[in-house]
Amino acid sequence: MIRQLLEKEIPTQFYKRLIRTALSITAERDIYALFEEILDEAQYISNADGGTVYMLVEQEGQQVLEFTIVKNYSLHISQGRIETGAEVNFKPVPLFMNGSPNHRNVVSHVALTGNIANIVDAYNNEEFDFSGTREVDQQLGYKSKSFLTIPLKNEENKVIGVIQLINALSEDKKKIVSFDKEIEPVIEVLAAFAAMALESQLKAKELEQKDLLVELSSEPSTSHLIDRILREAQSITRADGGTLYLYRQEENASYLDFTHVRNDSLGVDMGGVSGNPLDFPPIPVIREDGSQNVNHIASYSAITKEVVNIKDVYKETKFDFTGAKNFDKQNNYHSKSFLTVPLMNHENDVIGVLQLINAKDIDDGTFIPFSRRIEPIVKALASYAAIALNNQLLLRDLKNLLDAFIQCIAQAIDAKSPQTSAHCQRIPLLMELIAQAACEDQDKFKDFNLNEEEWYELRVASWLHDCGKLATPDWILDKATKLHVMNDGINEINARFATIKQHARVVALEKMIEQPDKRSAIEIALEQQLTEIEDNRQFINRANKGGEFMSQEDQERVRALALQQWIDAEGKEQPLLTEFEVKNLVIERGTLTQDERDMINNHMQVTIDMLESLPFPKGLRRVSEYAGGHHEKMDGSGFPKGLTRNEMSVPARMMAVADIFEAL
Repeated sequence: MIRQLLEKEIPTQFYKRLIRTALSITAERDIYALFEEILDEAQYISNADGGTVYMLVEQEGQQVLEFTIVKNYSLHISQGRIETGAEVNFKPVPLFMNGSPNHRNVVSHVALTGNIANIVDAYNNEEFDFSGTREVDQQLGYKSKSFLTIPLKNEENKVIGVIQLINALSEDKKKIVSFDKEIEPVIEVLAAFAAMALESQLKAKELEQKDLLVELSSEPSTSHLIDRILREAQSITRADGGTLYLYRQEENASYLDFTHVRNDSLGVDMGGVSGNPLDFPPIPVIREDGSQNVNHIASYSAITKEVVNIKDVYKETKFDFTGAKNFDKQNNYHSKSFLTVPLMNHENDVIGVLQLINAKDIDDGTFIPFSRRIEPIVKALASYAAIALNNQLLLRDLKNLLDAFIQCIAQAIDAKSPQTSAHCQRIPLLMELIAQAACEDQDKFKDFNLNEEEWYELRVASWLHDCGKLATPDWILDKATKLHVMNDGINEINARFATIKQHARVVALEKMIEQPDKRSAIEIALEQQLTEIEDNRQFINRANKGGEFMSQEDQERVRALALQQWIDAEGKEQPLLTEFEVKNLVIERGTLTQDERDMINNHMQVTIDMLESLPFPKGLRRVSEYAGGHHEKMDGSGFPKGLTRNEMSVPARMMAVADIFEAL
């Protein structure tokens, strides 16, 4: 298309200028600066006093030509520059009116037909409606006479905008003349270059936004994400400061919590990843009495889901800016313009609010209002940010749920056995201390360190290290004494001793009746017998409690006592101790038999099996290894795998040390 245009008859003095302009606008990365450069060049070539660049956009379901840049040298008008905040005060031109093509307006006619329109005198033209132009002329004391309107066409020959030049001037700039026909192909080529550069920039912006969305979505840390969102928003809008709030819902009220506050002029950076704490109280959105806080601009934006653009807070009466004004006094600052945007997730629920403060003029850095043109860009950023942030918040909530569930399991295991006394809840604390010491060590562990994800993996493994005990019978975990099964079997043995004592008394009494003269000797013998029985009973009770070591002599004494008899309720003789009771009472260390110890040790294999069956994400893949190593020993004599020190990772060895330390 451009080649075809260049084949047209173009005055030779414009060729080099057109090529130079094409290179310049193609390299321009700011769309609005591109608009301005296009208009400046078109006005220069045509010697036009004024001009406008329109963009074809869709508003409320209909296509309109939106005023983008408006300039007029005689009237000293320059509107639409995003850096200065100078707003364009003209309404867009619709392409269709009541369903019919709008050919009465010259701009929409050119957009609809794709043809150039060169008007010699708008005041003597009946083809187009210039009544609006005349009204503006009357207000400004101006006369818009000659018009040259050129469509901006892309490579597919579709109109994407329009350039309109007003009032060609004579060489001495004292007289309004008509636009020279020879200029038309030059402006047409310029428009083609402009359309090409503009489409390229729009696609680049779209790709940048997609890239930004990908970057925001891939950010694993909520605090880093919050920091990135605020910095990007400040960069785009040239805002001096900004705040990001997160929405918090409670049972009877809701709030906006400050999560990050930045101000470049004051050097303020609090919250986010700054490490500087935020001490601002939350802003109520819905108060406990059910009333809505529409006086504060941030809560108002959250309630209405509207973008709020305040040009000057000191002239604003709708919102209460007492806090901002107090901040100004305390910090010798001047808050002027505010742009407040709600962050909404895919369900259209507000999850936060982005507030930007004091747009800065690109030339002198003074504080100016935020341009209305920047609002769609900030809203787009807010949408991307809300998607990424919502994902982070969902992940955080799921992580909190997982943490609570894991800790609930640990508490349930501890509740199964009061004898362990919160063992599962203390191991994570010990692991934290040991791991921190290893990270800080610059000698043997100088190459060992943990990032945030690895710390979390270690904590999860610590909380779940004994989860296999859920499958261990309660009576084994609760075996506080050697004879404890569902309850302590020592009570039955004590009852037998009591029966033996009673039987001894009955026998002695019968002897006294039969031999009254030997009463005194019988009483002495009975006392000795009862003392011996009590001594044996106390010995068995001591043996039942378990300990670090039981001698061979004591074990033999248990077996000897087992051979004694007692008479049950049916008058039958029974051994004092059953085979099961003897087996348990002669346990050399602790309270568990080897079979019971094997059952408890099996919790390690159950732990490993349980954890390996869970679909842990990549960052938690080593939970099973760490948790499964807490009963291994450095010399390979541990269980269940008999690993040596060199076969275990540092965190797995830490787990073994923590478990032994806590148990001792």
